[in-house]
Amino acid sequence: MFNQNRILRVFKLITLLKTFPAKSIKRLAASLEISERSCYRYLDLLVELGFQVGKDQHNKYFLPADQVADPFTKEESQLIHEVLSVSVKQHPLLDSIEAKLPHFEESNILSTNIVHGHLSKLVAKINDAISQQTQLLIQSYQSASTESISDRLVEPIGFTANYQYLCAFEVESKQNKYFKLERMGSIENLTEIVKFKKNHKFSNPDVFGFNDSGKKYEIKLSLSMRAMLFLKDDYPLTAEHLTEQNDGTWLLNVKINSLEPLDRILKGMPNDVNILSHS
Repeated sequence: MFNQNRILRVFKLITLLKTFPAKSIKRLAASLEISERSCYRYLDLLVELGFQVGKDQHNKYFLPADQVADPFTKEESQLIHEVLSVSVKQHPLLDSIEAKLPHFEESNILSTNIVHGHLSKLVAKINDAISQQTQLLIQSYQSASTESISDRLVEPIGFTANYQYLCAFEVESKQNKYFKLERMGSIENLTEIVKFKKNHKFSNPDVFGFNDSGKKYEIKLSLSMRAMLFLKDDYPLTAEHLTEQNDGTWLLNVKINSLEPLDRILKGMPNDVNILSHS
């Protein structure tokens, strides 16, 4: 029978695999805090549950965003309910998971929402630091650009309107950056008062979460359905800039602050994205 840690790791693995870009075994294992050998076993378990786990040419794993997955029957959902109620009565993710279990047999797993019951706790801790004007440590932050996991010492400034990102001054780089809450492992509130307040600057990031660098790039991309779903999953702000075309493809037309995410998207899905123009 599943124990509590195994259940929660399954949900977290689903989220990691459905979030662009594809991820290596090393990164998955680090995020789940397990060995690489154990990570392979969890991938096998997802296949047994009915998921189609994909692997790209770089041996990185992902879940196709457009797959229809109904891995749990009504009876299986009830069993998970029972296991959770016995094993993890006080776990902070319990309410979030149980609230979504009844929908497993009715629709796709909305895995990007399943494991983020801790987000409200992160927001509360960050708000405390903002109100107290103290530094905080973002622990186990997953960087999409470098595919690394590290701790970040920051001075929090504020949230974007939809609470997707925290705008903060990073002490090491001496730069104002945007940190996606979903990529934060945890938050440690520190007692150190902010030291660089005069350098704090808040501005809304672009749809990919990049700060205003003084340059703007207008891009037009033709996307397959797979690429469109990946973008909407990992970068929800792109949704209002996507339009469906008559041939079944999707057009992304938007201004961005950096071409770095465009390079990552092209490398990750070379057969699903075409550049129509960028300037």
